[in-house]
Amino acid sequence: MKSCITKGFLMVALTCLMGFTFLNGDTSGDKSAFTLDQLIGLAEQNNLQIKVSELDKKIAVEEYKGLRSFENPELEYSKGQGEPEEEAHEKKTIWGWSAKWSIPNPFYRYYFLKSKRGNISEAGSLTDIEKNETIREVKTYFYKIELSSKLKSLWEEKSRILEEIYNITKVKVELGESKEIDSLRASMEVQKNIAKGFSMDKTISTERHALRELLDFKIPANFTLSKEWLDEQAKESLTIGPLPFENTTIINNAPSVRLEASRAEREKANLSASRLSLIESIDFFGEQGKELDGKLWKVGVGISIPLFNWKKAEVREAKYLTEKATIQLNQAKKHLISEILRISSEMQILLKQIETFKTSILEVGKQNLEISQKLYKEGEIPMMVLLDAQDSYFETIGNYYEAITEWYILRAEYDALFGGN
Repeated sequence: MKSCITKGFLMVALTCLMGFTFLNGDTSGDKSAFTLDQLIGLAEQNNLQIKVSELDKKIAVEEYKGLRSFENPELEYSKGQGEPEEEAHEKKTIWGWSAKWSIPNPFYRYYFLKSKRGNISEAGSLTDIEKNETIREVKTYFYKIELSSKLKSLWEEKSRILEEIYNITKVKVELGESKEIDSLRASMEVQKNIAKGFSMDKTISTERHALRELLDFKIPANFTLSKEWLDEQAKESLTIGPLPFENTTIINNAPSVRLEASRAEREKANLSASRLSLIESIDFFGEQGKELDGKLWKVGVGISIPLFNWKKAEVREAKYLTEKATIQLNQAKKHLISEILRISSEMQILLKQIETFKTSILEVGKQNLEISQKLYKEGEIPMMVLLDAQDSYFETIGNYYEAITEWYILRAEYDALFGGN
């Protein structure tokens, strides 16, 4: 009986534990490891500059809503008593009311509100630009951290080989096959490589801190990134798709172009509004009252027409601003195309460099290092030849990974122009 109760209790406890784990997520995984997509998602949620730009857009929307509302009509009512001079013994009641409602010139109002809607479009484009730029920064930090980590691993591998060379050289010195200077040189190379590792640690620390700041420190200080990312990318065939020069829709939808287009539309609407601003408002009014000698009432419409200030200066200023905005729009399109050409050209060069590394240089460098190690152990070549072969090989691998990283950084910059991935 006691055994049954114990088993029942264990089953209940196990069920509760499983339920708790299900509700709170799997806690067995490493919560400090993040993929690139996870970091981008955290940036979109937590980056303070993105939040500020989103609030600017909301402020522009609320400002526009406030401007759309009409003014409340003015109402006035008065009542009193009066005594006519010829009939002092009699008192008469006097009263009156009046109402006035001013509405903006409907043509002026249309273009005025249209210009304010341009502020909303501008704020939306700025939000997209800020978000794209933040994503580009996240990707850049991610790639640089991965590159620095990979280079550090290469220096560690190089240090291991240098240690072997140093030990072999010490034995050769004892046997009289090498000079003491060779042993000292090998030891110095080991120390130089260790110093390079410290330099990589400093670079990694700087990039990691910058990434955490970008994410408003929502990830732990000891966070890690996806493993062997560079090795995975090295196996892929990197290509560049067709450039969007012929597709005007893609160019016009780029955030930087949309920003200048919204500003140009706003200035055009401002120009139309300034030309119609001579009559800013129309007044509708009505009055009715009772005086000592009778009743009074009137209804009318009032329009204010300026006699001296025809606002020519304001119209000319709006015209110049419109011309300036149009030029800036054209400049934004040309700058976008120029950036596409620059980035794509650099990416094409990197593709050729990466392909050359893959097809020949890396394999030849590896074979050269292996043969040099064998010949040095057999006493066929001096140590300096081996060190040169080792430096050349590891420098080539480093350049190979740097080229891949630079290609992806340029791709992130290219994506930021259009907001795609």
